Amino acid sequence: MKQPLLCVGKYAETPYYFPKLCVHIRSAEELCYLFKTNPFILDQDIVDKNLADWLAYECGLTELGEKLGGFFRKVGSTSMFVMTILEYVNYCTAAEQEQIAEVLQNNVGLNNFEKKKNRADFLVENGKYLLALKEYELILDMIPDGEILIGSRIYHNRGVAFANLFRFERAAESFLKAFELAGSEESGIQYLCAVRKHLTEGEYIRFIADRPQFHNLSLQVERLLEQATESFLETEESRRLFALKMYKEEGNVNSYYEEINRLAEEIKKQYRENVLD
Repeated sequence: MKQPLLCVGKYAETPYYFPKLCVHIRSAEELCYLFKTNPFILDQDIVDKNLADWLAYECGLTELGEKLGGFFRKVGSTSMFVMTILEYVNYCTAAEQEQIAEVLQNNVGLNNFEKKKNRADFLVENGKYLLALKEYELILDMIPDGEILIGSRIYHNRGVAFANLFRFERAAESFLKAFELAGSEESGIQYLCAVRKHLTEGEYIRFIADRPQFHNLSLQVERLLEQATESFLETEESRRLFALKMYKEEGNVNSYYEEINRLAEEIKKQYRENVLD
């Protein structure tokens, strides 16, 4: 169970509107949630006196409003403005604040394409795979001419997103495109992993037999799968599955279905987190 969050200030009677996201917010916590989940929308436009006044007067956070007021009397960075709000509200963990700060720093001087790519990569790293795929679809036609390595990385990360959604056929297509563009061994290995998960055992053996150029990579894939299996046997998930097997073999129907239901709820929750905002 997560530690309860102590809210600050009050619920605003007049909401603050964010044009880039087309949303209204009514509290400092909602503002920090937007910062946390959408760090790539944060640019110099966020350093807005209207936002500082709204926090001070509508949310009752006069001390925070005064701190932010200093950014309008002298030049201040977007990162410092955002961090001042996050630290005062204490909404995010130190690690989350550091991640947001890193995103802001990396975005300095980037063009629109580069920002969109970074946003998509950020979404993959944070398990928002469906949102990441939507971003990648938008930027595939924006790849600058001649930027083979950038194109390869986009297709590779797109494959990662598909694979984490268990869409292995689409993942294989993306990994193959990445491999064809830059010849990356990593993309080649991931391509074969996705193909192996998509095909039956016999189909995969015939697939490799018909493509001798992938023979050496296929040996690496088998070693990686063996290592992954060994690692999985040491996890809590493996122990829970073993317990399920024992419940079933012993005829302990109540415990079996109680654990099945718990696992199903956890999987559904994780899936929602992976595909929704």
